[in-house]
Amino acid sequence: MPTVNPSSSARAPVATATAADTFAPRHLWRHALLAGISAAAGLGLYAAGLRGDTLGVAVIVLFCLSYWATGWLPDFLVSLVLMFLLATCTSLGASVVFSGFTSSAFWLVFSGAVIGMALGVTGLGERVASRLADHCGHAYGIALAGFVTIAFVLGIVMPSTLGRIAILTPIVLSFCERIGLTRGRPGRTGLLLATALASCELSTAILPANLPNLVMAGTAETVLGLRLGYGEYAIALVPVLALVRGAVLVVVAMRLFPDRLTPLAGATMLDNVDTVNNAPTAMRPAEWRLLAALALMLGLWLTQPWHHIAAGWVGLGVALLCLGPLRLVNPDAFLKQVKLAPLWFVAAIIGLTAAVDHAGLANALHPVLSRLDLAQMPGASAYLVLVALSVALTFLVTSNAAPALYTPLVPTLALGAPLGVKAILLTQAVGISTIALPYQAPPLVLAMALAGIGIRDATRYCVASALIALVTVVPLTALWWQLIGLLRLH
Repeated sequence: MPTVNPSSSARAPVATATAADTFAPRHLWRHALLAGISAAAGLGLYAAGLRGDTLGVAVIVLFCLSYWATGWLPDFLVSLVLMFLLATCTSLGASVVFSGFTSSAFWLVFSGAVIGMALGVTGLGERVASRLADHCGHAYGIALAGFVTIAFVLGIVMPSTLGRIAILTPIVLSFCERIGLTRGRPGRTGLLLATALASCELSTAILPANLPNLVMAGTAETVLGLRLGYGEYAIALVPVLALVRGAVLVVVAMRLFPDRLTPLAGATMLDNVDTVNNAPTAMRPAEWRLLAALALMLGLWLTQPWHHIAAGWVGLGVALLCLGPLRLVNPDAFLKQVKLAPLWFVAAIIGLTAAVDHAGLANALHPVLSRLDLAQMPGASAYLVLVALSVALTFLVTSNAAPALYTPLVPTLALGAPLGVKAILLTQAVGISTIALPYQAPPLVLAMALAGIGIRDATRYCVASALIALVTVVPLTALWWQLIGLLRLH
């Protein structure tokens, strides 16, 4: 795994023991159970009319997602199993199955590890963390709320979830060290997960802030002739989808990962602080070089619509500068700290999404979805059905691909429905932003790789926040839409 997080190496013995023990005779029932469930689901899908690669991909994805959800196999091993089964049991070809290795996101993981190490080696990460600690380091709840807010505000100026996570994760790690949330502390996991999930979910309330929104807006304009305005979109979604959901993320993190902040003794004795007058010292040359590299990277990310260079390739170029001419990271030292496991995870998730798309699994759902009749339902029931539909689609094709499947159905769903076209279109944002399992949001997988977060902790947090969001965000959004005239509940 390309991460410099020390907690990963600290957990390595535990992960090795688990991998060695998972096929012990007393645990074989687990594999038989998941294989049986997948086979039964395959028979059901076959009876429903699925054939060929569509059926094969559906069963393989279900089988591997079951292992990721239960944690009964190490993540990297499940990733390799997924790629093996897709390569040998389908006709999709290597260009699809292993497309993750050529993806910009895959190399963004690598470059994020280099930049994260540079932030630590130069002391720039510690300098930023110390400033944040002055404002957010007094209480755990304040720190959670602060980073969730930063993740949302950054979404307004940086229209790339992957980019936001690549920048924020190393800063959160430095902040955790600064305030005493060392490896193994639950608060460290809570802060990292809250920041990562906020970067993924809250940005749904900002029109150009993430890929699903752009897919939805582009498809709506092409298929419906409907152009979404930045302001009206924000008015409809920010009050609940950003503010209330952000509060949910903070509360769930405090409950699942309770902790207390204990700033390290002698924190003012760190390199970037004057020990005499407790004032910050001048930035060192290495910090200025890294700051210039980060400014270059951020500038290229923000101007991507003009130069069309993907975020991963920009990140890789900056990583090479850090490893080479800028002399910020020692290549030999970096190689000794590289862990490959999360790279396999990221590649497998991207390959999974590509396989679902190329096998036509989404298209196979169109006949079923097009028969959904909302005309006989009251407004509240139709709204809840559409939210459930959008949530289900994120399970099947991930949040990135769900809008491409949902949006073309809007004209059909709108026939006789008690909801307007715009309400039906925007309802998918409520479902797409409800991430119940990590694989549904590829940027979250990136954050897990950079921070060394285990799949079990991430799944617990996603499931809990999703369940609470369903009973708070979903009904409150309906009430807000009724207030602004977008939805009639009766």
